[in-house]
Amino acid sequence: MPSLFKYLRSKHLDAFVKRGELLFRSLSYFRNYEEIQSRGDRHEGQRLFAPAKGLEITKTESGEKLLLPWAFESSVHDRDIFVFCLSHVLSEQLAREFDTDVCVEISDPIVLLSKVRSALALRRWVKHARLLHGSVEYYSPEAPPFAEWAVPERMVMCKTVAYSHQQEYRLAFARGDALRINNVKTQITATPGALQLTIEGHPEHVLHLGSLAKICTIHTCA
Repeated sequence: MPSLFKYLRSKHLDAFVKRGELLFRSLSYFRNYEEIQSRGDRHEGQRLFAPAKGLEITKTESGEKLLLPWAFESSVHDRDIFVFCLSHVLSEQLAREFDTDVCVEISDPIVLLSKVRSALALRRWVKHARLLHGSVEYYSPEAPPFAEWAVPERMVMCKTVAYSHQQEYRLAFARGDALRINNVKTQITATPGALQLTIEGHPEHVLHLGSLAKICTIHTCA
């Protein structure tokens, strides 16, 4: 498996490399934080369908079809799903975008994944110690969601195509039944992604993996 890259500020370097502390934040944090910073996807943990021509609505009584300037949203329970973000690429552009001064290259991601699984096995509240991991898929909001809107694990591992340059690789786990099929909230709305913004009070969880120094190379970002 090719190297993965973690962008972070140097003040957090020892915690990550020497102690193996991985801070998993809830999707609710990322959705709010990224929107406040104007650099991320307000639809984290969602599957959005917003065709340019409008959403086609059929009246049940008459069968009449209407095109309305609305969007369909399906959302996971974002306070119960925790993610840790990496990238496939070493890039000065991403370092600037993420406002970081170092990037840690993880030369053996299989070792990292093994350590994360072992840590999750000690936490009974993570159902079956289940770890989602893989490359994030990027989609256009104009593309029909088909059955994807009902599958939380698919929604956790996708973002809108505007962020494809990040080439993200994501680790994720959930509390309770947050990843159960059909365990989603849906709505039709004229204001997709609307929420009251805050970066306070969102759940987070730290996994303590032990030293990762043997599989890490540190790159300084200009």
